Amino acid sequence: MNGGYKNMKRIFATPLTANDSVAKEQLGCLRREWSATDSCYKTYRYVQAASDTTVANGTALGFVAADLTQTSVSSDADDFYLDMVAGVGIGAITASYYGWIQTHGYHSVVKTNADDDIAAGVKLILCSTDGTVDSMAANTASTNTVVGIAVAADVDANDTVAAYLTVAE
Repeated sequence: MNGGYKNMKRIFATPLTANDSVAKEQLGCLRREWSATDSCYKTYRYVQAASDTTVANGTALGFVAADLTQTSVSSDADDFYLDMVAGVGIGAITASYYGWIQTHGYHSVVKTNADDDIAAGVKLILCSTDGTVDSMAANTASTNTVVGIAVAADVDANDTVAAYLTVAE
């Protein structure tokens, strides 16, 4: 059945680098594409950045708690609950604008909270440091939704980690 994407043939109006002042896709829609570079499928969601959020590549995002439709995202940890994971930024989205974020598949530069404790194979969760993830030890039950799994140790100098995102497929 191909993960629920059987016979899905849709041409999107916007590129993955979209930074739209008005919505040009259905908010919340998912888009799945093969990445020849990373040899995996990646899934993206079309969202609106919150009025206080500017999205950049690697920014960890949660759904704005007040938005019951789960189409508005924020990097400000005060705007969402830690278990309301939306995904990770793949490019620039201006505050209050619309664009694509990644929800599933390999992402090479997810921003970390800079405590330099992430090893390959650990779960990544949103944390209280805006726009970042932190680690959870393997074989530990999480009370928060998992963002993904670290596929390498974090790059201390850049405060980033390569990860396989598991938010939505």
